[in-house]
Amino acid sequence: MKLVPLVLIESVAFLLIIGETYVFFTVVVPLGQFPHNLEEFTGYAILKVGLTVGLGVLWFLVMLAMTRFYVRSRLRSSSPIPSS
Repeated sequence: MKLVPLVLIESVAFLLIIGETYVFFTVVVPLGQFPHNLEEFTGYAILKVGLTVGLGVLWFLVMLAMTRFYVRSRLRSSSPIPSS
């Protein structure tokens, strides 16, 4: 039973990867036609890179939050009991 929270964290990581891959290929990649103007092309490229970095940051923050929650719950449950 002690491994259930860790398996849950790994499952959420896997589901986030699958979900973010879906979002990447349905939103970021087909974001529009490639413009022939250099400024518009650069803007689209920066937008796509920003969205991709945003998906990575989202994954990292969710994993960080879940790990912190797990560690804090383990520290609270394993606090030493005074013997006196």
